[in-house]
Amino acid sequence: MKLKIDGKEQVINIDTKKYKKLKEVLRLVEFHYLFPSRVIRTVEVKGKPVPPDMLDFIENVSEINIITDSTANFIKKHIELSVIALDSMENAVEAVIESFDTSSDLARLHLNYITDSILKTVEIVEKGSNFLPLLEDSEEAVVNIEEKILKLNELEDKEEIIKFLKEELLEGVEKWKEFLLRLLMTMENSSRETH
Repeated sequence: MKLKIDGKEQVINIDTKKYKKLKEVLRLVEFHYLFPSRVIRTVEVKGKPVPPDMLDFIENVSEINIITDSTANFIKKHIELSVIALDSMENAVEAVIESFDTSSDLARLHLNYITDSILKTVEIVEKGSNFLPLLEDSEEAVVNIEEKILKLNELEDKEEIIKFLKEELLEGVEKWKEFLLRLLMTMENSSRETH
């Protein structure tokens, strides 16, 4: 099979009878031909990005151009997005506290969204650890925020949850965000040193 990767035609060995969907083919290309140094950023047809949900409707793969990015740069962008998400955490916690007054179930649902969001930022750091600079307190930072989430998940009483959210979780999120910002700064400084 011939595919364009970053504008250059490449011959890729993939069993097209076994892997019929383009998304499957792209995963294989990323894993077997690009990883670990590069990742797929987007797929274009005639210079225009194709939304992920439309990929499987492309019939002629010779029309596509797979645009890649360095793995470190990709992870850096995800960490930047994580910091933006963490910036809104105080408002999200306030919304949870307010929703406890109307519906405990709704508040717990919002709480699940918050904890999932925080854990997603941890997952980004853990999965990208091979491509990230090593900071002395990396492991400690991950453990601290994970412990906050575990403790929150153990709480049952509404008042205890609200107290924990206000006193401990927001402080933990702020420290985690500070760690991510230091990580980004270190990445920025190291990229300047190598260029």
